[in-house]
Amino acid sequence: MKATDATEGLTQLHDAQQIVLKATPTLGLEKISILDALGRVLGEDIVAERDNPPWNNSAMDGFAVRWVDIRQEHAIQKPVTLAVIEDVAAGKMPSKSVGAGQAIRIMTGAPLPKGADTVLKVEDTEHTSDSVRVFKPEQQGANIRPQGEDVKKGECIIGKGTRIRPGEAGMLAILAKSFIFAYQRPRVAILSTGDELADLDERFSDDKIINSNSYGIAAAVQEAGGIPLLLGIARDTPAALKEKISHGLTADILCCPVACRWAITILRRRSSRNWAQRCTSGSWRFGRGSRLPSARFRVSWPLACQGIPCPP
Repeated sequence: MKATDATEGLTQLHDAQQIVLKATPTLGLEKISILDALGRVLGEDIVAERDNPPWNNSAMDGFAVRWVDIRQEHAIQKPVTLAVIEDVAAGKMPSKSVGAGQAIRIMTGAPLPKGADTVLKVEDTEHTSDSVRVFKPEQQGANIRPQGEDVKKGECIIGKGTRIRPGEAGMLAILAKSFIFAYQRPRVAILSTGDELADLDERFSDDKIINSNSYGIAAAVQEAGGIPLLLGIARDTPAALKEKISHGLTADILCCPVACRWAITILRRRSSRNWAQRCTSGSWRFGRGSRLPSARFRVSWPLACQGIPCPP
């Protein structure tokens, strides 16, 4: 068989995905902790309620000064001596303003005191507890991180529909969002069928094969952010299939990787009066030659089945 024969009549992957997505309802929202947010899809816009940094602050350990007091072309030959009037550590607000001939010792991240417009790096100075000598000229405004440099109040920082990664989780913490609204994780019931199947811990004979599809699909569901629910194996009788499918329809999605050569997905949609189920996958729409026997689905729900070849 030529390679082109195998794909003839098949829908392109992107188009097939769009068909499934359009038939899939969006779940509701739930409030979750930031500690549970990794991998979840954000259900709201996250808007900054304040600037970050919330004030001008020092980017270096050093001294907050007025630039007019240190400007000179040859500072090494003519060092400037300033009086140190206060020490400001990170997490502390300055209580004094910098005046002419004065400096405030400041740590990285500490708020810039009033009157200062430049920060000198500590390694460019010679200092004691109450004075500092300046040996190197510095540009006005140097070593200052301005208010709102990272985040400005009122900005949408993380948009609705964003998947939360470690970077987004950190930004949520910066914005003081301990709880967020996220889309609910879909519960995916996974059902394998066939008399030829045996489960992992089941004693089986040489005429059985291991039910591997369920566990591979469960891992894929987890990777995609869903909650897998393994229903086990339905034997090849209408009654067994109907019982297992009935249990599976309590989930948001029922996926049946049929061990012969078929797979179906039953999507649950709620209307105002009842539930409607749809099967979407495979050869009606995505290709041709469905081998899905209608006898397997003699159940009381309306089903539209489309088969995908799926060897066990």
